[in-house]
Amino acid sequence: MKSKTRFLAMLVAGIFMFGVVLLAQPMESSAATEWKYALEEIQNSVQDHYAQEFKRRVEEKLDDVNIVVYPYGALGTSEDISELTMNGMLEFCFATPGHLGTFIPAARVFSLPFIWSDNLEANKYVAQHSKAIYEMLAEEYEKYDLKLLAALTEGWQIWTANKPLRTPEDMKNFKMRIMGDPILAETYKAYGANPIQVPYSDIYSSLQLGMIEGNIQPYFAHEEMHFYEVQDYFIEPMEMPFFATVVANKQFFDSLSKEQQEVIEKTAKDCIDYIWEVQAKLNHERLEKMLKERPEIQVVKLTEQEREAFKELSGPVIDKYLEMSGETGKAILEQLQKEIAEAEKMFD
Repeated sequence: MKSKTRFLAMLVAGIFMFGVVLLAQPMESSAATEWKYALEEIQNSVQDHYAQEFKRRVEEKLDDVNIVVYPYGALGTSEDISELTMNGMLEFCFATPGHLGTFIPAARVFSLPFIWSDNLEANKYVAQHSKAIYEMLAEEYEKYDLKLLAALTEGWQIWTANKPLRTPEDMKNFKMRIMGDPILAETYKAYGANPIQVPYSDIYSSLQLGMIEGNIQPYFAHEEMHFYEVQDYFIEPMEMPFFATVVANKQFFDSLSKEQQEVIEKTAKDCIDYIWEVQAKLNHERLEKMLKERPEIQVVKLTEQEREAFKELSGPVIDKYLEMSGETGKAILEQLQKEIAEAEKMFD
């Protein structure tokens, strides 16, 4: 009986001390509001640099807000984190328009080949100021509880292969890895290739095993995922920039104060200027690093005539986009093309 009484006394004392310890903890951490932000890329990627800068600026302006950034894979695939954001489990995420096109067909406008300017600075301007993006396309995002905050380019898409890909004939039956985007599938079919969907995390092993023969990424991604270790050629077609969109859960966004909303929207747009410089630097430095590690890699820059051969084959891809996205997609594409043409004149 004494031992039982002693045990109960110790248990009570332990609970009391545990409570004292909890009460002694700083209250700031428990008072902070946590917002979760998931990426489609790993740490030190373009998306990570953008998210970390967004976090820094927002936390600097808003008291008691803590943004936690989750790199690729921590919370699932690109499709997973978009769904988690739509369902309100995440406050923010990067959402590649290609896979969003499953339910927002007009978002696939970012995947169309040869519609963007050869001048990336003009493309950046459009990404910051576009009515097609921030009014027309944003309405489509909102139908799925997504608030479109920013669209940004991460650099030109670069083809890799173990042979030069200069002509559609070189592309014939070539097993090109694509993400789950039917517009990309239509594009590379039009070029004569055999497009194959492979998860981002499986690209390296698929290249090793010969399941695919090449893939499409900006330079920084080829380096950070080590794809260059099993590929001998980089081909620069200047076919399309890689675009990503930054989204928030709309119900979450609508629940915020006007001040918080303004800070988030302004910061998301302002960070486009920041990441423009970062992506240019990352893509240049990562290419230099890869060429230093594997000097045998060859960089192939397509001539205007070679690019034109691929561009001529891309016409049916536009038709497929219009078929998928209807009148909404048609209006968005026409407005976007108008804005791109105007931006080209500005940066000519």
